[in-house]
Amino acid sequence: MKHTHITSLSRKLFSSFIISFLIPMALVNCIVSYLFSARQYREINQQAENNLKLISAYMSKYINDIDNITKAPYYHSYFQSKSSFDSLSPYDQNQVSKEIGQLLQLTTYSRGDFEDLLVLTDEHVLYFNSIDWYQYLPTVNPLNTREWYRKAIALEGRISIVPSDDPASCDGFIHTDSFYISRKLNNIFQPEQTNIIMVNLKTDALETLFSSLTSRVPLMIVFTNEDEKLIYSDTDVNQDLVDSLASPRLTFNHKSWNHYSQPLNSYPLTVHVLLSSSYITEQIATFMMTSLLCYILGVCIAYILFRKNNQWIKNPTYHIKSILRELEGGNLTARCQPISIREFNEIGSSVNTMAFQLQEKIKNEYELTLSQKNLQFQALQSQIQPHFIINTIYSFITLNQIGEQELLNNSFYSFARLLRYVLNKDNSTTIGKELDFLNDYCSLCLLRFGNRLSYDISCPESLRGLSLPKLLMQPLVENAVIHGIEPSEVPCCLDISITEHAGTIYIIIEDNGVGFTQEQLNSPDSIGIRNVEKRISIWNPQVRLHIYRIGGSTIQIIVIPE
Repeated sequence: MKHTHITSLSRKLFSSFIISFLIPMALVNCIVSYLFSARQYREINQQAENNLKLISAYMSKYINDIDNITKAPYYHSYFQSKSSFDSLSPYDQNQVSKEIGQLLQLTTYSRGDFEDLLVLTDEHVLYFNSIDWYQYLPTVNPLNTREWYRKAIALEGRISIVPSDDPASCDGFIHTDSFYISRKLNNIFQPEQTNIIMVNLKTDALETLFSSLTSRVPLMIVFTNEDEKLIYSDTDVNQDLVDSLASPRLTFNHKSWNHYSQPLNSYPLTVHVLLSSSYITEQIATFMMTSLLCYILGVCIAYILFRKNNQWIKNPTYHIKSILRELEGGNLTARCQPISIREFNEIGSSVNTMAFQLQEKIKNEYELTLSQKNLQFQALQSQIQPHFIINTIYSFITLNQIGEQELLNNSFYSFARLLRYVLNKDNSTTIGKELDFLNDYCSLCLLRFGNRLSYDISCPESLRGLSLPKLLMQPLVENAVIHGIEPSEVPCCLDISITEHAGTIYIIIEDNGVGFTQEQLNSPDSIGIRNVEKRISIWNPQVRLHIYRIGGSTIQIIVIPE
């Protein structure tokens, strides 16, 4: 006889669940994540190219305006004559300087980005517009040491762009507060004459403009000249970043950046836009993690539903199998219960029909008894007794009537601090805060008892920061006042002290009042002490509360072991 492979219904359903749900959902999640990352990179690249084109177009126009300004002196007759500056009389020299200054002022009067403007002829200052023009004198620093001067001569009339003289700082970053644009003004009648115009441009206007650029991704804007020297950056950068601009991807400030660059067509300047690829990676990782969490959540929900449906199918089969076993064992009183699934219910009815003549007795084998305990940890936090508040208010009225305004004000502040502390929802506090609260409590008790009560609170500063349940000591102090000091006809003293010995902390509350008996401690009215004991057992079972009556003093001690 051929052996037939038997597969359980649960395994078949589970295999179908994996094939029909888990695998397709995993594929969908991977495809969506891939499409999202591809779209992110595509949009970011498009945004970078748009920003690069926009910045390049603006800088071309910006430098073109500066280029036209530096060409303005060509229109003066001095640069179209055979006269040298030394051959002119002092009057003519001043007149040439004045005319060139008026010409340049016409072209620059509306600009706020010119920090220095200088025109040189054969190492003589022909015109300057600078706060500190002495720094440009050849006698201060030789002109051949100035990069803007050397570059302008080397380019023979073409515009040059160079960084400021000392852009580096002690912190390793390169500051780009300004940069130089210079050119040589060629005199066709005197080719050997060296005429240089230099503009020192502030970058404030560029920073204002580029700060308005909108970008979903953090970006940096960097300009370099033809010698790959840094001209401008909207962020402080170091030389390592400048040296890495030849690479399409680079690292700066522990982050990865995608690099896009475009040189200007007519000027020796290259625009670089750096977009944070680390930010893009984080966004993609966040999306993928969110997708993964949604996938896991969906799998969990689907698995729970699968388990419920699986159990929904398995329970009737188990029930019918158990009834059949009982019938097979001779218990002819067994019956199938009505089943919510029609097919299984028909099978159960057939089984019941077979045993119709047997005594009807149905025993529900799936009787479920659930006992549920709700263990709630709720701090048995003491509350200020109403009679204390009433007595305090009466004391305020008395102080007001007798004109004790300063004492009344201080008492009001103490009462306000006391209520704020009690109404605070925190269940824990520190020893220092608890003692401050007890100080306010005792000071208000003084209003009522006067000379009948004196108190002292002491605690080492090192113990004030230790944590304990809020209002743990207040019921003990209140018991000392109500049961010990209030019934006494002689003045009493209340002493609250915190000490430490061999790692164990002792909270001692001692009074020399009339005290209370053991019967009073065990009385149903002694709620405060019982609440303290319950709170201590919940907080730390090793903490103990001891109450002694020694001589004429009642001592309540809370022992907190190490």
